[in-house]
Amino acid sequence: MLRNKIFVTSQPKGNTLQFVKDFFEVSNKVFSETVVDDRLKETKGDIVGLCIPYEFDTKYYTAKVDFWLDEIDPSNSKETITAYCEQDSQVSQVIDGFVFIFDKSKPSTFDMIHQWVPFLEQSEPGIKLCVGNSSKEPLSMEKDAEINDWCLSHGFDYVDMDETTETPMDKVGMDLTLEILQTNFWDGMVKKKTSTGMNEEEDLMREIQELQLEHHRDILKLDGDEEDEEFEMPSQSEVNKMRNELFGGIDEEDGLDKAFEAIQSMREHGKNLSDEERRKMAAQVALSFAAQLGL
Repeated sequence: MLRNKIFVTSQPKGNTLQFVKDFFEVSNKVFSETVVDDRLKETKGDIVGLCIPYEFDTKYYTAKVDFWLDEIDPSNSKETITAYCEQDSQVSQVIDGFVFIFDKSKPSTFDMIHQWVPFLEQSEPGIKLCVGNSSKEPLSMEKDAEINDWCLSHGFDYVDMDETTETPMDKVGMDLTLEILQTNFWDGMVKKKTSTGMNEEEDLMREIQELQLEHHRDILKLDGDEEDEEFEMPSQSEVNKMRNELFGGIDEEDGLDKAFEAIQSMREHGKNLSDEERRKMAAQVALSFAAQLGL
C-alpha cells in the first residue's frame, strides 16, 4: 500500500477543488474537467471522496500521487475527523501529504485545524501544509502571528496566498506549495536516468539541498535574520559525522539510493525526538548537504 495520497480539506465552499486546479496550472499540467464533472454528478456536487490523479515530473524524478478532497461542515467535524482515524478507513495509512485550507476573510475557519491533530499524529504525513486563501481584508497582526506560531510548533508550512516577494528566487503562493510538495520522498517515486553519470547525482543532491534548506529556513533560521538563544547549532564534528552517514558511500553504484534511505530513516527517527533535538538534527542534515556540495 503506497503512501502517495495528498489529503486536501477545508470547510464547505473552501476552494479545495480550486486549489488542485491551481496546482495543476502552476505546474503546467492539464486538468481533466470531464473526470471531475462526472464524479460530481454522481455525488450531486459533494466534494467528499473526490480523487484526482497527479504526476510530479521534475528534472530528476517522477512520482504518481492522488489528491483526495473533503470539505467538512463544522457542525459534524468532530465525528467526521474521528471516522478518518478509524483503522478500518485505512486513510491514515496512505496519506503522506496533508493540506488544510482556511478562509482568511473568516479567521475562525482556521480553528478546525486543531481537530486534525490526532489524525496527523496517527498518519504522520511527510508534508503538512496550511493555506490561507486570498482575501481583500488582511488578517490582524495578532491572528497572523497566532497562525504562524501554531503552524511552526506543529510542523506545518504556512502559505499565505496574498504574500508577495520582490526577490526573484523566493517562492510564494502556489509556486511555494509546488516547491514544498516536491521536497517529499513519495512512495513509488522513480529517479530519472540521464547520460551525465555522476553529474546526475551531484545535480540531484544540489536540487534536494536547495529545496530542503528553503523548506526548513524558518525553523533553522539559517538566513541570519533572527537569533534563537535556546537553539544550539551543531558543531563541525557533528556536521562531519552526519555528512559521512549520508554521503560516505555516494561514489558506490547504489550510493544515491543509500543516501535516500538514510534520510528517510532519520525522518522517522526525528518523530520521536524533542523539538530542540529535532531542530538540531534538521540543521545537521541541511549543513551536511551544504558541506557536501561545497556551499
